[in-house]
Parts: sequence; C-alpha cells; structure tokens
Amino acid sequence: MSQLVERVAHVLQGGDMGEIVAQQFPGAAQLSLLAGPGTRIDASGDRLTLMTDDRPGIFSRVAGVLALHGLDVLQAAAYSSDEGRALASFRVSDPLRPEVPWPRVVADLELALVGRLAIHARLAERARTYGRSRPPITGPAPTVTFDDDASTNATVIDVRAPDDIGVLYRITRALTELDLDIRSAKVQTIGHHVVDAFYVRDGCGGKITDRHTLGELERAILHSLAGATTA
Repeated sequence: MSQLVERVAHVLQGGDMGEIVAQQFPGAAQLSLLAGPGTRIDASGDRLTLMTDDRPGIFSRVAGVLALHGLDVLQAAAYSSDEGRALASFRVSDPLRPEVPWPRVVADLELALVGRLAIHARLAERARTYGRSRPPITGPAPTVTFDDDASTNATVIDVRAPDDIGVLYRITRALTELDLDIRSAKVQTIGHHVVDAFYVRDGCGGKITDRHTLGELERAILHSLAGATTA
C-alpha cells in the first residue's frame, strides 16, 4: 500500500512511470555491510536496522525490545544469508513521545542479543500494566495459513491478527520455540490489524511439509496470540 501511494504521488507530480523502481530488500549496500563480521545496529528517525550473526530468535528479540519501549512496528523485514548472517529492518512509530528514545532502545537491544534481558517477563508485566487502559480488541479472529508453493526453498506462514502489545514478538517467539529459521519476513500494521508473512525453514534447512508439524505450528501461534489478548 505504501509503495502504491509513493508511485501514484510520483506520477501525479509529473514523474515518468519508467522512473519507478521497486525498492529491493536487502539492497546492494546492505548486502555489502552484511558480509562483514560482528554486530551493527543503526537507529535513527523511525527506522532500526540490525546486522549480526544469524541464530534462532534474533528477529523475535528485536521485536520484543521495541514492544518494551512502547513502539508500534509499522513495517519490518528480515533476511538470512547462506553465510550465516542475519539482517532485520524495522519501521516504527512512537505514540508516546515526539522522538524515539533510540539510545535506551539500542542499549536494551544489546543486552537482549546476549541473553541479558528478560524480554518475555518484562512484556508480560507491560501488558498487565497498560492492557487495562487499552480498549477491548475487536475484529476477526486470528488466522494462520501455510503456503509451500510461493517459495522454492521455504514455507510461507501468513498470520493475520488484531494488533496488541508484543504481538510480533509473540508470533516470532512461537516460531523460535519450534526451531524454525526465519529466512525472510514481511510485516505490516494496517489500522488495528497486523498482516505478517514469514518465510521459514525447519532445523534441517528444508520446507515444513509434515501435517503434524504444521498443526503444532498453527497451535503455537494461535496460543501466543491468545496470550497477547488476555495478558
């Protein structure tokens, strides 16, 4: 939707349709930086970008830290390279402050990446504290669907649910608990609902085709979303 708005505005302002080029993720500059070692965190304006060694739970930890600071994730994308590196990009909004307190967010993220921040416990406390003042969640019940044809090397999981505190963290934590590798992700918040697509592989690097495993995965995600709405 945002790309459509940008492209229409470009044409209405006199731009040529041939000049419109879809923004790639990851871009060439990002891939070049990703090839280097170590952890890199860039945060400014409404965007946070993380590059680090790939391991289970990276995307979930970032989402959890953002939720801890009351930030709404408007868009997010993830990428894992075959060389064992991970890239995650988040566009956020801050409903509480005029500017995102990035120094505090980055400090907590650095702790979370080395396992020194109790994200799950802190989010549960935040949900109990702030959930009382939030209006009841309404709208269609959460849904989880799977697609093995959309990608040649990953299973696509499509999740749609009402937005709430820590929803993205809860979904991705459920994926991590089942030892799934998030190869890429597209996350959007539209109004009061999230529309998330995750491209995942199992612990052996393949698609998830076993019906029992898919059933367990659906159960885990729906349970995590139920926990978000009742916390």
